Amino acid sequence: MGCDHSRGRCGCSQEVAAGEFGRHVSPSRRCGKDFYETSSMACRVSQASDAAVKEQPKAMTTEIERPTIGMWFGNFFEPFYSDAEAVRRGIADIAELGFTSINLDSKPWEDFFARYRGESASAYVAMQELMMEAASRAGLDYTCLALYLCGDNLFPNIRDVPPVRGEEALLPSGEPMGTYKYWSPKAQASMVEHVDGLLRLYGPGMRRTPDGRVLMQTMFDPIAKPSFDIEGRENYLGWLDQRYNGEVALLNSRYALRARTFHQLAPGEYWLRPEELTWVGCARPIREDFDLRTPDFYRWVDNQSYLGDVMADYFATMKEHWRRTEPPLFVEPVLHQWGYFFNPPGEADWQTGQRALDVYRLAEHVDSVLFITSPLNAENRADAMVVSVESSIARTANADRPYTGGLYLGRHINSDVYRVVPPAEAIATHVAGGAKRLHVYGYSGLDDGGVMFRMDEVFKGSLSAGNRWASEVIPLLDQPRDKEVALLFPAEMSFFEPLEVDEGGRHRMDLLGWYQQLVDLGWHVDIVHPDQVLAGALDQYQHLVVPVNTLYDIGDNDQLESVVRSFVERGGTLLHGAGCTLAQRAFAITEEPVPFDCIASREEVIPHGWSTVAFTSPGEPVGTYIQSGATGMLRTRVGRGEVLSIGFEYGYAYSRETMPIVPPQYGRREMHPVVLLERTPVEDAIGVSPRSPLRPSKGVETARFGNKLIVVNHRSSPVDISSLVPTREIALVPSAPGWVAAHAATYLEI
Repeated sequence: MGCDHSRGRCGCSQEVAAGEFGRHVSPSRRCGKDFYETSSMACRVSQASDAAVKEQPKAMTTEIERPTIGMWFGNFFEPFYSDAEAVRRGIADIAELGFTSINLDSKPWEDFFARYRGESASAYVAMQELMMEAASRAGLDYTCLALYLCGDNLFPNIRDVPPVRGEEALLPSGEPMGTYKYWSPKAQASMVEHVDGLLRLYGPGMRRTPDGRVLMQTMFDPIAKPSFDIEGRENYLGWLDQRYNGEVALLNSRYALRARTFHQLAPGEYWLRPEELTWVGCARPIREDFDLRTPDFYRWVDNQSYLGDVMADYFATMKEHWRRTEPPLFVEPVLHQWGYFFNPPGEADWQTGQRALDVYRLAEHVDSVLFITSPLNAENRADAMVVSVESSIARTANADRPYTGGLYLGRHINSDVYRVVPPAEAIATHVAGGAKRLHVYGYSGLDDGGVMFRMDEVFKGSLSAGNRWASEVIPLLDQPRDKEVALLFPAEMSFFEPLEVDEGGRHRMDLLGWYQQLVDLGWHVDIVHPDQVLAGALDQYQHLVVPVNTLYDIGDNDQLESVVRSFVERGGTLLHGAGCTLAQRAFAITEEPVPFDCIASREEVIPHGWSTVAFTSPGEPVGTYIQSGATGMLRTRVGRGEVLSIGFEYGYAYSRETMPIVPPQYGRREMHPVVLLERTPVEDAIGVSPRSPLRPSKGVETARFGNKLIVVNHRSSPVDISSLVPTREIALVPSAPGWVAAHAATYLEI
């Protein structure tokens, strides 16, 4: 079969009909004529794929026997853009690594819509069709990343065709912003048309949930934006009027303006430096704005609050559309690709604190909340406990529905983190968190780091071991994960605070350190959102920990404080560090700054936060500053419960990279930071978990699901678990009897 290009188009008589994917797949480099790609490049590759089947592969419905373990496989770059054999080898590699599905980058570009109209496949679409067919032959199915809700950054640099947006947001100049107007019915209709087209042409081969719904990532990396056309301005200014209850004087006092009405405000008056807006980026306040609560700070808070409402309204609206699709969908958006609470330091455009993103709030509008994480902490160090934290966020945000653990694998943009944390350890950490499915990014795509196909055999061996262990173990975890300790999610800080104003990532490290301390004591920790607390979530827990939340005061938290006080009065324990506004308001805990000094308690402790305070409210001192005798740790009885107040940022001290030395004035005196104490103040307050079947050990994570137990060893040495006598054990990697290998895990029935 030959192609005649003399007419400026492909003359092949066997063009690809819509729905007959796998026939004409990938371009041959032998043809260099300048003709329309849709009818030429796709058919030229058909010479290499005459044996491809015309029928769509049947959906696999084996999630009960084999959990969904999906791998993103993009075909933007060579060799996967045009080399059919490279694609087949890649899919065979993915299957060999233990994945069940490939995840295709099928976002709404014009060539997909042409395909829906019955036109021939472009090179890009035809290659995706080959990928579907090759996946079927390899025993895999596929899912689709169907929408990219900040517009697409791949046009025109990488993709040859523009995206379909329906209606775009506009800059103050009147130019398109390169993103969707989220609240536009036209934009939403284009999204529905795209998803319907994918389902119509390719639905039979897509991954199904056990109840028969198509697993669809219908959103990816949403970043809501304003629009400065007449309708967009009225939309925002009407929202602002309502937010201030019509009191323009209050807005004037915050913004340093003299406006007479809300609707007369100019873009530069109501939006923070709108000239800096792009499809993904925006102007951000600096640290001084946050500290001094400047007009730019208040603009930022209002701007982000509006975008948060836009995003929540969008998901609520689209939920009704997805309910009417055929076949029905299981909607699982990929809400963030670079970590949710722990974003890569130095990556300004990929941070939660500017994206108006609260996964807890969006969870009610989707079937499963998914975001991708990696073992990288806020100090830019490889740290498997970050995966545990973010898995806890995903588990709790999904309100104990089966959820998907997302992992960024390959060489991470900030570091080769998987030289320190093997892929198998990261996967096992998600399994210990309770994940029922896994979504991994990504096999190819150098624009943002998906380089799995370039990773070495040691890496791939660990990945394969992790996938196969997860496939075997996940179906066995048929009971809920234990609930013991709630850690209050710092919602305002996560939503409003860009990384640039979190010096050294210390605010986020405080949450990590509290979490790590509790896990080191054998406790099961859920990271609970304030909205969930208001809905009664604390009834399931014994203890509540409140980490640093630098922006707590801008929230409306009166009811939260009442609920937390009631929790303690009924017998709960609350633990917090310096500067905790919730404790100050709910329990009248008062404090004052004091010069740095060490604290005498059970042992003499070197504080290692960024401030030290002394408590001045009534209660039982459990630690005093050595020089002044002021109270550095305070126990306050409240009803049947108690509050433990610690005069420095305890979580940060527990997790930070550096360690203090004994202050020179104390000479040879023995004193230590909290991580080196024989018994920490938190252990003094709440002890070790009574449910822990092992003696707790630092860096060893245990998760209990009824009589099933996962032990994850995050240390670089094997750990002894010989005190357990399991009736069944499934080790992630081989180890001596009664031991868990370094950076590995095991499943036990006890």
